Amino acid sequence: KSVESRGSCKEGGKREDSGRMSLKQPMGQKLLTNVSVVRLKKGGTRFEIAAYPNMTTAWRKGDEKDLSEVLQIDRVYKDVEKGEFAKSKDLQKAFGMTDQEAICLEILAQGEVQLSERERGAQQETLLKEICTIVADKCINPQSKRPVTVGVVERALSEMHFNPNITKPAKKQALEAIKMLEGSYPIERAPMRLKMTFPSSAKEQVFPAVSDLSECVERQDDGGATWTVVSTIHPDKYRSCDQLVTNHRAGGATIEVLQLSVHKEGDASIESHLEASGGQSSPLQAAAPRPAPAPAARTAGVPGGDRPDGFKSATAPGVVFATREELTAHMKSEWHRHNLKLKSEGKPLLSKDDFTEFQILSGS
Repeated sequence: KSVESRGSCKEGGKREDSGRMSLKQPMGQKLLTNVSVVRLKKGGTRFEIAAYPNMTTAWRKGDEKDLSEVLQIDRVYKDVEKGEFAKSKDLQKAFGMTDQEAICLEILAQGEVQLSERERGAQQETLLKEICTIVADKCINPQSKRPVTVGVVERALSEMHFNPNITKPAKKQALEAIKMLEGSYPIERAPMRLKMTFPSSAKEQVFPAVSDLSECVERQDDGGATWTVVSTIHPDKYRSCDQLVTNHRAGGATIEVLQLSVHKEGDASIESHLEASGGQSSPLQAAAPRPAPAPAARTAGVPGGDRPDGFKSATAPGVVFATREELTAHMKSEWHRHNLKLKSEGKPLLSKDDFTEFQILSGS
């Protein structure tokens, strides 16, 4: 019986000098698949804690208050992957204490979250969509004065190889992206609509400054003791307007934001672009083949004949072509080639309207 026991010990693993059994691990095992490591280097020593994925961000934002829901174990590691705990003397030297929970809180607040490649990619994709949404909300097409779509902004930033930084706020990166786009695409910040009220005695003094700061003075109202003006301004000039009002705050001056982004209703489209450009067609329209008139109905199943339910293409989302000729024309179009490239890269396809607007913004 003792011999059998020794034999099974040899097969299952080897006995180390310390008396611990080192078992063979199964092939293909993925370790730490549900662990998010937070790392902090202090006093020349690296310390780590094991947290649940996505909970570190929730705790830092204040959405999660319970530490037990964030940490898998309230112990400080030297190396989480190896399961090696930090020594007390190292903790005392670096943090001036050995309180495990307090040190975990400090690492959680100041440490760097170690992300896998997939997690980092998912966070960057989410952040990019948030940035594109902010840019679309704040910008307009200067020709049509209509807002641009999120899809067009995303394609334009992709063309400029814009990479979001997951450690920086989305709003700050959106403002940086707008400056990049303004230099290469017909896009600009949408104006703000303000309502400013001054004492009537200050009207002559402040009116020149208000006119200089405003893109358009829409309305003025003399109400006896006060003078009210509604105007649109560039967002960069808001601080100057606020300072102007502050200088007359003692007389009852006030400022109110009526609309953060002023634009025409509806998204920018090819029709609005043509209207703004005087009705001249673009090279894209001139080169685009006109769909041939639908011929007389043919019998379904006849070679070259039409089908009652029409024809669909994987590169034309939401479009049903009435004839085979229309489908053939689409397969030769720039829209088809562009969506084919997006599909090969695993990116979402553009609708016809989004592709047309993308070409307008890119100048192609």
